[in-house]
Amino acid sequence: MTTDTEIVAQQLVKKTLNNPDSKGAALDAPYTRPFEGFTYIKKDWVDHEDGIESVTFNMALGKLNLPANWNHVESYVMMPEWGTLPLKRSWVVRLPTHFDGEEKYLFHYYFQIRYEDGSEKVSDTFTQLMMPKNVEYIDHSGSCTHIILHWSVDGWSYPQNTELEVEGIEWGDEFSVSQVPYRSGDRLYERGRALTLQRIPPPRRFYATVWAPRGTNLNYCFNLIAADSEGKLQNRWDNNCGSNFKMTI
Repeated sequence: MTTDTEIVAQQLVKKTLNNPDSKGAALDAPYTRPFEGFTYIKKDWVDHEDGIESVTFNMALGKLNLPANWNHVESYVMMPEWGTLPLKRSWVVRLPTHFDGEEKYLFHYYFQIRYEDGSEKVSDTFTQLMMPKNVEYIDHSGSCTHIILHWSVDGWSYPQNTELEVEGIEWGDEFSVSQVPYRSGDRLYERGRALTLQRIPPPRRFYATVWAPRGTNLNYCFNLIAADSEGKLQNRWDNNCGSNFKMTI
């Protein structure tokens, strides 16, 4: 089921693919909040031999410096991407921002290959360190009421959106972006947020925290949203002149 926050994000990036200045952005992207939510990572398997019937992706989360606890394994049959040669299979993994209250944790996974003759084999186990990374945008113009980070891990394999908060508005405040899931499109909220922002002198710092595996590359751009005098939202993109922005976790 699509959540209200996902609907909001889809509306905000509705015209992205038709915008020549928004290279790499996606029409539909999951939505997360600045300091909580999920990271979506696409994992791939390539059939380098014949006779494979299915591949299962198995994963478990764990604390630092501890072995994987496979009593809490999650398993998913990977989806074939028909038309690829050799055949590629993929699965989009949804990982939390925290595990047992810790902002750094281990992501363990392995692949289980089942053959048409009924035999099976298991790959090596892989482990990645999930960790936070701060992202900011400086609004020198002072015109933005919302800024949405449009980003993906390792290329644009699976983009998602995270809304940034402005420095000077506390999380949970009546006009903070924590209210967006409930009040997006509410002109009173948008006008109230715009008036609150006017009390913060530009340049204004918008910021958020995202999570990704250490050593991976982030590709990202920004959807800049301003409210007019009637509370209607107008948006444009900053994607580094078509090259997008990049950073390494």
